[in-house]
Amino acid sequence: MTLRIGLIGAGTHGMRYLRHAKNDVPGMEPVMLCNRNAENAEANAQEIDCDFTTNPAELIEKVDAVIVCTPPSSHFELGKMVLDSGKPLLIEKPFTGTLPEAKLLHAENSGSPIPLMLAQTLRWNPVLQQAALLWERLGEVHHIRVVQRLEPTTLAWQRDKSVTVGGSVLLTGVHMIDTVRFLTDKEFIDVDHWQDNIQNPVVEDFFLTRATLDDGCKVSMEVSKYTQSRTCLLEAVGTKGSLEADYLYGGITLKIGSDVENFDIDASAPTLPGVLESWLNCALGYCPPPVTSLDGLKSLEVIDGCYASGQSRSVVKL
Repeated sequence: MTLRIGLIGAGTHGMRYLRHAKNDVPGMEPVMLCNRNAENAEANAQEIDCDFTTNPAELIEKVDAVIVCTPPSSHFELGKMVLDSGKPLLIEKPFTGTLPEAKLLHAENSGSPIPLMLAQTLRWNPVLQQAALLWERLGEVHHIRVVQRLEPTTLAWQRDKSVTVGGSVLLTGVHMIDTVRFLTDKEFIDVDHWQDNIQNPVVEDFFLTRATLDDGCKVSMEVSKYTQSRTCLLEAVGTKGSLEADYLYGGITLKIGSDVENFDIDASAPTLPGVLESWLNCALGYCPPPVTSLDGLKSLEVIDGCYASGQSRSVVKL
């Protein structure tokens, strides 16, 4: 069976989904894309060889399943439209733009047979997948540190107060929060958060967060989205050993006692083919979604707590 998919939000990142769907995922056929700019929509449709529209409702009606890859401020409205249509949904992270929206959309999806999958793409990063396999060798993990340092955004909507509803915490921190939950199978119980605007005058482009998981593990998260450099690191320290993983350039170092193991893992492989293949299997009913609306809600709870902590200058219990 071929799944006829449509994409709402055919911008730079959305087009990556369609290219991989067309070229790398057997059983998936892009048949329509939606972009609010008709000229851009037509040009992108010509590349993919599919139909186009500027109306999300028209796209939802004409396809078997829908990908939503728009700014987070529109995720709730578009996600609800797709769920109300009864069609499988793949929605870009973050789940929604705000915690109240996440609660409503999760409630609508909870118990529904309609597959909703959240595209937390780092779960398909080969370095982090290997880290997950090595995790038990660390013993009881008491400290996790995650760092992402990136160039300033070039996306106009991330500097537009009428469109964006959050900065680096919502857009990049969500990756870190989900990665920690994915690796530990634990929940955040408190956060202590600082943030600043270095180059982006509209939303934060720098933050530091200290947090605690429900087993007592301490977590440190940093995003610096103002530098002309790139760094993506994960460190974990357990009672039996420690792990250092570079999930941008590749490689893991595992230290157990005096033994040091180096894993030469290429991090450059795109994650979207794996995301799309998993979603295809969900949409066809072969398996449940590996990243659910509940996962999206849990991340938004932490994000909301971070913003509250930054405003109050105090630790916030979740």
